[in-house]
Amino acid sequence: MNALAALCAAAAVWLGAELFRGGGVLARTGSPRSGRTSRGPKVSRQVWLSQAGAAVTPRQFWAVSTAMAAVAFVLFFFVDQTLVVAVIPAAAAGSVPYAYWSSQRRRRADARLDAWPEALRQVIGQLESGASTLHDALESLAVSGPPALMAPMGRYVRLSGRVGYRQALEAIRMELADPISDPVLLTFGMAVEEGTDQVLRILSSLTYQIEGDLALAERIKTVQTQSRIATWAVFAVPYILLVFLCATQSFYRQFFSEPVGLAVMAIGVSLSLVGLVFARRLGRPIPTTERVFVVSESAA
Repeated sequence: MNALAALCAAAAVWLGAELFRGGGVLARTGSPRSGRTSRGPKVSRQVWLSQAGAAVTPRQFWAVSTAMAAVAFVLFFFVDQTLVVAVIPAAAAGSVPYAYWSSQRRRRADARLDAWPEALRQVIGQLESGASTLHDALESLAVSGPPALMAPMGRYVRLSGRVGYRQALEAIRMELADPISDPVLLTFGMAVEEGTDQVLRILSSLTYQIEGDLALAERIKTVQTQSRIATWAVFAVPYILLVFLCATQSFYRQFFSEPVGLAVMAIGVSLSLVGLVFARRLGRPIPTTERVFVVSESAA
């Protein structure tokens, strides 16, 4: 019995590790709206945390997640007196930090993507006035640009004085790592040496294209919201009911403490996880854009 319960706990830990290792969810460098993963370099754990705005190290992240899982396990085992049933809410509690920072990362990325059309219009306006060069217009984004872009453009200002504008733009592009920022920053890098008229045509065309991509992505996201909510509800409700029954009925506590109950739990959890994976894949947003300006792994 204890061995099977330990296997269930190990499976939950493995699932969390897969989410946070380089080959899992954290390796996805595409836009949260695009639903696509990058074919280029994988995002490290620390970069992922920085993109989410978490001022912690991966070691601290794991420590907090483990502590939350341990506390939840003790509390739920005290309530329902069933070892294997307490593992499920413990695993859910341990995934709360990841879920929270993942949500923050998507929110920050969405705000940044929505800000690019406004930033491009601001740059175009300054160039049309003839009072600023492209480099000056980019520097102004760090002071008076959209709030979501002020921090990365502030880093561009600091880096450009030391390594040059091209290297600074490339550093910011690698940091943001999304399919909208890629063409914008690459266009800025190539346009610095071009004439003003040509730069204005390129930036105007790019602004129109980005606005169309963002509008389409928003419509797709709205349509698929209900299916995503239903997926998580179908996955979570049976386990919430199971915890409640074990906490209130001795029959269920006894059943899930026996080998047959543990086998039922192991099979149920496995099928639920498989179903969740398939449902999330079927409900994945249709990609509207994809990162292409990255170095392929084979060339690295």
